[in-house]
Amino acid sequence: MKIEQFSQYLKEYVMQFSIVRILMPLSAIILYICGALYALNSLVSVGSVVVALAFCVGIVMMILVLAQCQFLPLAIGFGLYALYYVISFLRSLILYRYLSYGVLVYLIVYGLLAFLAYRKSLSLR
Repeated sequence: MKIEQFSQYLKEYVMQFSIVRILMPLSAIILYICGALYALNSLVSVGSVVVALAFCVGIVMMILVLAQCQFLPLAIGFGLYALYYVISFLRSLILYRYLSYGVLVYLIVYGLLAFLAYRKSLSLR
């Protein structure tokens, strides 16, 4: 099954819920805001509740953006989440001289997902 077919089935499923019909046009913007808050947390503490909400809402918005087959906003969202892990990885490496393998794994996963979504957005043009 191709990702476009999966996105179409996912959109048909999530459009059954009334709140999703309201959030669907705003999903890319909300994803950018959540990703920016999450990345900003690595530089300035914005609060644990805000970060937890930004992470959870961001994941839901990633699903909604995927349901719309908008791969460029999805790549930007994954890239913002990967940016958080880049900053965290460099901070632990430079300041504390500690190699954090958990952060490195998250960095690779989100970076790879951002690259794949970007490559898919280029192939659809």
